[in-house]
Amino acid sequence: MKELIPFFNFSLKKVLIQQPDTLKQAQIKIVFTILLFSLLKILIVIPLVMGDIQNPHLIRILFVFLLYLALTKYLLYRPFHIKIISHIILLTGVAGIWSNLFVFGQHINLITIQFVFMVAFVSYYLIDNSYAFIYSVAAISPVMLYMALTNRTKWHLDVISNELPSPGFEVIILLNFVTIVLVHYLFYRAFRDNVDEKETLNKQLQATIAETKALAESRSVFLSTMSHELRTPLNAVIGMTNLIKDTATEEQTENLDILEFSALSLLTLVNDILDYNKSENDKIELENLPVQLPILLHKVCSGLQQKAAEKGIEVLLEMDDKLKDQWVIADPTRLTQIIYNLAGNAIKFTERGTVSVKAIAGQESAEQIMVSFSVADTGIGISADRQQVIFEPFMQASADTTRHYGGTGLGLAIVKRLLKLFNSTIELESQPGKGSVFSFAIQFNVYKGKINPVSIYTAVNASLESLSILIAEDNPVNALLLVKLLSKWNIKAIVTNNGQEAVDKLLSNTFDVVLMDLHMPVMDGYQATLAIRSLNEPVKALIPIIALTASVSHNIHDKIKEAGMNDYLSKPFQPASLYEKLELLNTAKTVRSFSERLSADQS
Repeated sequence: MKELIPFFNFSLKKVLIQQPDTLKQAQIKIVFTILLFSLLKILIVIPLVMGDIQNPHLIRILFVFLLYLALTKYLLYRPFHIKIISHIILLTGVAGIWSNLFVFGQHINLITIQFVFMVAFVSYYLIDNSYAFIYSVAAISPVMLYMALTNRTKWHLDVISNELPSPGFEVIILLNFVTIVLVHYLFYRAFRDNVDEKETLNKQLQATIAETKALAESRSVFLSTMSHELRTPLNAVIGMTNLIKDTATEEQTENLDILEFSALSLLTLVNDILDYNKSENDKIELENLPVQLPILLHKVCSGLQQKAAEKGIEVLLEMDDKLKDQWVIADPTRLTQIIYNLAGNAIKFTERGTVSVKAIAGQESAEQIMVSFSVADTGIGISADRQQVIFEPFMQASADTTRHYGGTGLGLAIVKRLLKLFNSTIELESQPGKGSVFSFAIQFNVYKGKINPVSIYTAVNASLESLSILIAEDNPVNALLLVKLLSKWNIKAIVTNNGQEAVDKLLSNTFDVVLMDLHMPVMDGYQATLAIRSLNEPVKALIPIIALTASVSHNIHDKIKEAGMNDYLSKPFQPASLYEKLELLNTAKTVRSFSERLSADQS
């Protein structure tokens, strides 16, 4: 209740105002109605039967009058004790039924039956089911017992009580019926109001859910659009930096390294925000690819060596010998992201000492192997009261951590969510000033297929002059970057500004592959691909199409496949990644040409 009701309160309205629940209000109204009509019945009946009623019966009526009067006052004073008041009313009703049949020697009459019905259904309206059942049995059993012990001649509802002569008998019957009707009406109206209220709340909830989904979708679209707008210029910056490095002096190379590092740092920030958004909406799905853990971890640690060397920190990698020749099924991208975030954080918060990355084989079977990973540092450490907080988004170990060390506070939150996809959890042991150890264990399925080893070092300066490439790219800087990059490999390239131009150019020329941007004016990459796949000329309709996109939408891969594209690269991409894909196409073209010449010679 909101506030205590004064003792001298006589207003039911004041009681109901403080009870917002409609069913609770109905219970108060039902109890008040029963008490009020009971008092009214007594006040009407006593003057009518004063000279004819027997003293024991009169005493019983006066007792009930005083009791109900006190209960009425108590209800208006302490309505939250309505359960106690309800029990007293029901006990009084049960006692009245038993006394009517056995104490005062009455026949089974209409009043007694009315009391049985009122006790039975009112008990279910006012209190819980278990007590209501007990009261119902207590009200019905005396009637059944009386019927078993007496002769059928006494079972007449029209028998008028000798203790309550006419017209008092008829008045009580009428008021009892009125009470029954009112109690049913009050409960039904409360029930309907409650149902209507729930339906209204459900509609509001559904509207809120729809609005929330729309907002979440809008946010995803916004982030996807912003990522495209941010990653597109970053692609140009990183790409041009790589091109200029080939002819730069030593001093220029040093400046270009700084430029590239800054661009990559910004790209990491963009990726962290987008990855967190996707994980928050359960949009990340793990890939299942064969992975050799030593090679993967070596790549991660090698990539962090320069960052660690700038601070005079040594990065150590310790691999279990059992894992050296072991191939497992995993998502290399997400596993790399986990280790990179943990090791990168360790380097960031360590001023001197070492950062060590370990992978230890655990329980092993023919089908699965458990691998325990840990990343330890000798850095600033984390106090015990902050060790759980740091895994929340945008949270760091202390208020001045961002100021001293930078970062968004998203890295560990992403790690936690990614490990959940691997059915694993992150654990932390840390002491301020001594360092931290982050650890987790993942159970991998063992890969049993054949492995075709591929060198991790790709020669990206070999000539691919036999290829002719059509570029569909509306951004002139990115188009220029692609032309310059392809010219290094002696590839002839023609640039178009949108999908429609690309389709038209393909119809009038012959190309070996199309590099297709997805977001373009007039006709986007998806529409252009569909148009190409529907061409009448089989050779041109089946031309390999590689999508180039700065979008990181969660379903981008599915959309690309549905449109009919063969492969894709996310901007900004490493030149080696593009070269690797083009080299495969060049090799296929060479083999095809050789086969055609051989067939021609044989014929």
